[in-house]
Amino acid sequence: MRTGKLVVIVTGLVAIVFVVLPALANACAVCGLGPNDVGGHAFNTSVLFMMAVPYSTVIIIGGAVYFAWRRAQRRNALAISGHKN
Repeated sequence: MRTGKLVVIVTGLVAIVFVVLPALANACAVCGLGPNDVGGHAFNTSVLFMMAVPYSTVIIIGGAVYFAWRRAQRRNALAISGHKN
């Protein structure tokens, strides 16, 4: 029971501090920057690159697997029909 009261008290104190000093609650990396700030543009660009890299990786690996599968199918078809490479 003591731990529950302690959690409530600490949570309340943290909430009061954030209400009194809202600058401490500013968790956004770009919110404090101006609209034409270079840092904000760099941050947004880096986020776009971080979002694009996983998709690009999946597309590259998927393409390599697809072309390897097609090559194996073609070689299989040629072997079955009796053609030599």
